Amino acid sequence: MEKTSFDQLLLGLENYSKFKNLSKKDLAQKLNIPYSTLRKWFSKSRTKRFPSPDYMEKINHFLESEKKEDRYWGNIWMKILSWWQSQHRFSSIKKLAEEIGWEPQNLFLHFQNKQMPPKIVVGKIAGIAGLEISALDSIHNEARKRTEKIKMLLLLLEDELKWLRDNSPASREIFRQELDLSDVGYISSLLTMLGDEEKFKRWITLTTNRFDYFRKKGRKK
Repeated sequence: MEKTSFDQLLLGLENYSKFKNLSKKDLAQKLNIPYSTLRKWFSKSRTKRFPSPDYMEKINHFLESEKKEDRYWGNIWMKILSWWQSQHRFSSIKKLAEEIGWEPQNLFLHFQNKQMPPKIVVGKIAGIAGLEISALDSIHNEARKRTEKIKMLLLLLEDELKWLRDNSPASREIFRQELDLSDVGYISSLLTMLGDEEKFKRWITLTTNRFDYFRKKGRKK
C-alpha cells in the first residue's frame, strides 16, 4: 500500500475523530488499539510511523462500518422528520421530549435544524413512531448490553482478587486449591482474545479447553 493510501486512511480517521468529538485516547479505545501505537501515526516528527497492514485493514473496516451505521440512522431520522409532520399524537416537541425523557430545547433544535440527535434518542422516537429497527441493530444493542454486564463482572472480579493480592501466601494457596486452574486459564485466554477478531478466530479454532466447572460440580453429587 502506497504512503498516500496510508495518509488518506489516517485522514479519514482524523476526520472521524473530529466529527465524533473524540480524543486520540478515545479513538484508540474504539479501535481497540494501544494508545501508544496510535499516537505515533499522528506524530508530526520525522519518526512518524505508519500502521501495519493488519492495522490498516482494521481501520478501513472500522471506518466503513461507521459510515454504514451513520447512513442507516440518518435514514431513520429522515423518516422521523416525515412522521412528525403528519402525526397527531403529540401537540408539541416538548411533549415528545417528555415522553422520551430528553431535554425539550435540545430536541427542538434538532428538529428545527433537521440535524440528527444521538442514536439512543433516534431509537426511542422510532419506537414511538412505529418505525422498524433492523435485526442488525438489535444485535448491536444486545452486544452493548452484554458489554455492560461484562464490565460489571470485571469490576466485581477485580474487587474479589484484591483479597488474593493483599492476603498471605497461605491464604492464596487455599484459594488456589478451591479453583480449577484449567477454568481460570480458559476464561483468562478468552478475555485476552476478545481484543482482536483474528486472534479470537484462531483461538476458538485451536483451543481444546472448555469451561467445565458446573459439569464437574454435578459429577460430585
